[in-house]
Amino acid sequence: MNASPDKALQTLLCAWALFVWYAITLVVTWLPHFPKLAGNGMLMPVICTLEFIALVPFYRWYNRRFGDIPLGPLILRQAGLFSLLLLLLIASQSLYMQPENWIIDRFSAGDNVTPILFFLSVVVLAPIYEEILFRGFMLQGCLLWAPRQRVICSLLTSVVFAAVHTQYVHLQTFIALLLLSLLLCAARIVSGGLKLPVFLHMLNNLIAAAPMLWYVLTR
Repeated sequence: MNASPDKALQTLLCAWALFVWYAITLVVTWLPHFPKLAGNGMLMPVICTLEFIALVPFYRWYNRRFGDIPLGPLILRQAGLFSLLLLLLIASQSLYMQPENWIIDRFSAGDNVTPILFFLSVVVLAPIYEEILFRGFMLQGCLLWAPRQRVICSLLTSVVFAAVHTQYVHLQTFIALLLLSLLLCAARIVSGGLKLPVFLHMLNNLIAAAPMLWYVLTR
């Protein structure tokens, strides 16, 4: 167990990471070219790039000092098991999911370069910094104070993770994001690090985005 001063400092740093993430998202809306970015489909790539640049170095510094949010190993057996669970989760979504116009609009905006940048943002950049933020800082911030309440900490993290995706409008999408986050929290706890949840998050987004990118580029 960490000493109280260290635990308090770690909690503040975890909260700071969440603040930085929110501040970047807010500040981008103040940019003079925000309407243009939103209209031509470049808003998501810009936000993802800024979040990645801010959170990855901060995570590396934090982990060098405290070491309680490691990258951990990527064990083939664990990756295979959790990938199967993810595929089952995705398959079950066909029973209740509703199409989200936000995703369709992002792939339809701009020329062919814009969908590619959007694809790279959601498949590569977003999974890395979102796992650092949610299954890293937020989950760890909860576990620091309630290390035996892993289910509650995972549920709290997952509710916040689903709720901050305000671009989606359907309740079914909230439920899907909640279940995805619970799976990613379990992957973080079982594997002892972030590599497995990052891998699963990338796989999930790849499965969701690749067909849309293919359709846009081949139409």
